[in-house]
Amino acid sequence: MESHLTVLRALIVVSIALLAGCGPSRPVWHDQKLPSGKTIKVTSCLLVWGVEHDERDTSKDSFALEYVSADGQAEVARREAEASEVFELIRPISEQWGFRSASIAGFPSVERKGRYDLYWFQRQAGGRWSFTRSERKVFATD
Repeated sequence: MESHLTVLRALIVVSIALLAGCGPSRPVWHDQKLPSGKTIKVTSCLLVWGVEHDERDTSKDSFALEYVSADGQAEVARREAEASEVFELIRPISEQWGFRSASIAGFPSVERKGRYDLYWFQRQAGGRWSFTRSERKVFATD
């Protein structure tokens, strides 16, 4: 009888733990101070494998970083300057790994909804990095 109660208690504890983990999730981030003094929230930093249609292409391996801007409503020039500063967080490791590209996504808030900026950084033959910016949108429904 006692072993049945022990098993029942264990099942109740596991059930409560599972139910607690299934509730609404909150965004997770790491505050990072930039050299300019601004603080951004890094929400994701990933090593991205270069794969297209099940074909592995190591020349497309890169790092991808997502962050929440210190001022997501700033004009384009200020957002681009901030993204250049953010890129410096992954530039050294990108170079160390021999990568020729990286991506940075700048969101206006921790909720991944609506408009955001995607910066595609490319390493030139001389080692200098340049980027192109495109505006994207997350289509999310709640």
